[in-house]
Amino acid sequence: MMKMGLFYVNECHDQNYERAYGEMLEQIQYGEELGFESVWLAEHHFSAYGSMPSPQVAAAAIAQITKKMDIGIGVSILNFDNPVRIAEDYAMVDILSNGRLKFGAGRGYQPIEAKGLGISLERTRERFWEYVEIIQGLWSNDTFSYNGEFYQFDNLRLTPKPIQERIPFYYACISPESFDLVVERGAQEFMVTPTLMVMDDVLEYTRRTRDRLLQKGIIPSIHMNLQMNIADDTDQAIKNVEKEMAIYFNKVLELIPGAKGTQAPATYERFAEVAKEFDGPINVAALNQSGVALLAGSEEAVNRLEVVEQAGVGSMSCWFKMGDMEHKKVMRTMKRFADEVLPYFKSPAQKATVL
Repeated sequence: MMKMGLFYVNECHDQNYERAYGEMLEQIQYGEELGFESVWLAEHHFSAYGSMPSPQVAAAAIAQITKKMDIGIGVSILNFDNPVRIAEDYAMVDILSNGRLKFGAGRGYQPIEAKGLGISLERTRERFWEYVEIIQGLWSNDTFSYNGEFYQFDNLRLTPKPIQERIPFYYACISPESFDLVVERGAQEFMVTPTLMVMDDVLEYTRRTRDRLLQKGIIPSIHMNLQMNIADDTDQAIKNVEKEMAIYFNKVLELIPGAKGTQAPATYERFAEVAKEFDGPINVAALNQSGVALLAGSEEAVNRLEVVEQAGVGSMSCWFKMGDMEHKKVMRTMKRFADEVLPYFKSPAQKATVL
């Protein structure tokens, strides 16, 4: 059965970070009580779009206030840090959470972030895969040496070592090329979201990638992140989040490569295409219809999520908190989802305790 979790970039448009962090932690605790099985955190820098420049810090805090939830990173931007430090920090998170870490990795895409950190968006794929090899090598070996283009070291011993013998390592797939790379690398885990393509296309690429990995003898674990709101019906769900989703999309469309006619670096061309496609007022109803978001009554939500599950997605992070949505509204939709949708994605034994 598809496992359900929560997701946070933790937008903070009023710069009251104490409130934003406090509300996020309260929502996560409440989510565990409601039966959500994971929480996923995204790294972002220098804008109201996201207030977690170091998701490992948030993950360590979450490890202390939860007992069962997996703590997922969706994603750590490897190119923005030293890969050895990333390996060290998340080894600590794995220990502090007693082995509940699920690690997701991406290469970054926002020019404002790269510029602020003094990092080029050129050749990010080459650097990314080198960092992947370093992190995985340090986690899985007593000592590890590496001689790459960007990093070199000899007989490095990671202290501390993670609890898990193998930390799940999810690769972010948001473009056709990234799905191909996952197959080439023989990935055991990957994550998707309908950001740069509509849901039907995401599911088609997901099925195709799953089948190609199965042909290589790999049974993949697939995670999806999806913005959503559950209400009496679709019209009410759209109304519930129309303002907040407009705030979110207007902000992200200012930040992606190619925004406002700027030149996108090589390998980021798809972002520029999306910027052109969204040139105009945000139509939340159209986003819902295309599957970029799930805004619906509970019965329709179950039906749409079952299609996602049938494509091979084994876990879902529900993006309830978007834009400047009020804390009470987030808690309310979490409760409604837990009452009316979550039971359909529990095992028979779990359903007995929920229904």
